[in-house]
Amino acid sequence: MADGVLASTRFDPTADRSVCVAIVETIELVTDRTDDLPPLGERIDTDAVDALFSTHFGTAPEPAVRLSFPYEEWQVTVSGTGEIVVGPLSGREIASD
Repeated sequence: MADGVLASTRFDPTADRSVCVAIVETIELVTDRTDDLPPLGERIDTDAVDALFSTHFGTAPEPAVRLSFPYEEWQVTVSGTGEIVVGPLSGREIASD
């Protein structure tokens, strides 16, 4: 993976599956603390994110659509191309074991 990328996955905006579920699953790839992490809905408006990256209007999201937000010690970026990337929050280093 590229420098600074801890996990990268893809989602299908034409599927019935919530992009927020895919975001949580991607975060789970970089941590074993999923049980004690705050719900994603406490950090972002999950309904708005799902609407932004869905096909409610009959078309897939524009590839140029991009959303980036901090979640705990990670920076999460979602793009209209269907990519979800989780990396360290800018200015913070992730401790290695």
